[in-house]
Amino acid sequence: MSDQWRGTALTPGGQIHFAVHDPSNSLVWASYQDRDDNLKLRKKSTLHDAFAQYTEGNLSAFTGITVEQDGTEFSAAVYDRMREIPPGSVETYGQLAARAGFPRAARAVGTVCARNQVALVIPCHRVVSSNGLGGYGYGPEIKLELLAHEGVDY
Repeated sequence: MSDQWRGTALTPGGQIHFAVHDPSNSLVWASYQDRDDNLKLRKKSTLHDAFAQYTEGNLSAFTGITVEQDGTEFSAAVYDRMREIPPGSVETYGQLAARAGFPRAARAVGTVCARNQVALVIPCHRVVSSNGLGGYGYGPEIKLELLAHEGVDY
């Protein structure tokens, strides 16, 4: 029996699919693309509630959600600082690199963003290029939808 289960939720960017580790209730991944993982589907949980609250306008709904994500010390520092970017704000890759303690690593921050397995909860959509929107693994339309939902006119 697996120690993970999956769920789905509607967000301003569309339907998001996610997996949770039991019994820790930690989010393992969240993606706008489904994964063929054979995990048992749950339709109600605190994670479902958090996604619903975010969609309804509680932009701090993911505060306190525990995330399990593999990576290096560098990526962990970037993800931690990324979670500190307030809803309704954006930061450039360079600003995030500096706050994470690596002021010359803007490109590496972009790579970490691209490898983020926990969309929305680790808000890589709030990280932008110094000269424009920047990339987003699910496309610029979803990034713009999420930013608009948070009150960012980009």
